[in-house]
Amino acid sequence: MYSKIALMSKENLPQVPMSSPDLTEAEQQAVLNVVKTSWLSMGPHIQSFEAAFRNLCATRHAISVNSGTAGLHLCIRAAGVQRGDCVITTPFSFVASSNVILYEQGVPIFVDVDPKTGNIDPELLDQAVKDLSRGGAAARRWLPRRGADAPGQLRALLPVDVFGQPADMDPILETAAKHSLPMIEDACEALGAEYKGRKAGTMGKYAVFAFYTNKQITTGEGGMIVTDDDGAAAMMVALRNQGRAPGDNWLQHTLMGYNYRLDEMSAALGVIQMERLEALLKEREQVSSWYADLLADIEEVEIPYVAPYTNRMSWFVYVI
Repeated sequence: MYSKIALMSKENLPQVPMSSPDLTEAEQQAVLNVVKTSWLSMGPHIQSFEAAFRNLCATRHAISVNSGTAGLHLCIRAAGVQRGDCVITTPFSFVASSNVILYEQGVPIFVDVDPKTGNIDPELLDQAVKDLSRGGAAARRWLPRRGADAPGQLRALLPVDVFGQPADMDPILETAAKHSLPMIEDACEALGAEYKGRKAGTMGKYAVFAFYTNKQITTGEGGMIVTDDDGAAAMMVALRNQGRAPGDNWLQHTLMGYNYRLDEMSAALGVIQMERLEALLKEREQVSSWYADLLADIEEVEIPYVAPYTNRMSWFVYVI
């Protein structure tokens, strides 16, 4: 087999894409219907898409944005992160989970991961919180550079649900509660996953899902924040729309905000994808079981580890 592959030219190698969006005529028609109207932004499809997430997560608020990164950034703003403040997160993640801290001139504090799951280690996280609270040499050892200044105030925890598996949330939540820290759950890769019977994205003060083309559902680009915090939700709704708060007219802007709005075409696509969510998750589960069967007897390959606390893995990617 290996010799045959070696003899094949690059032109003859099979082209296997990393992922492809699963779209049907229903999605195509939904987008076409929007294009036939004059309402292309902040319309009824946004409301329907947000309602689907409120129902899924049983949260009071769902706020659509144009990317998961935008959603995480607004959560960092809601957590009050400012220049020099620290946020504990994982080094094993897409760069966005660190970038959003840097946008506010905060300091990402990296805590190592469980080598089996790739998710942040709760015991190390708890130790980092204790050390940062103590200050001095204990705190400085967590800084990204030796000889750096003493860290600022610890503002938030930002664990990531890596590859579709939730982080071990109970001990993380216990640490967060003990030290009065908001927990932002980066569930961008974990839509549909379950941890001890609870859905990913429902365990922190804020959580974010993402809908890039390789995600469980797609809107092309897009994200969704879910939260029960009324005040934070109102601020996020304003910030995503250039800082225009409720009651402002189109030339009034109470806050300095961003253009983080999701458009109607993307939302219409998302509504149909959400209706198909269970089927899409089952298709990914089927593919993962094929991989597991085919790779099981290859000694050199270690297949993904699913932790006992994961009731349902949401197969974002299958990493060996």
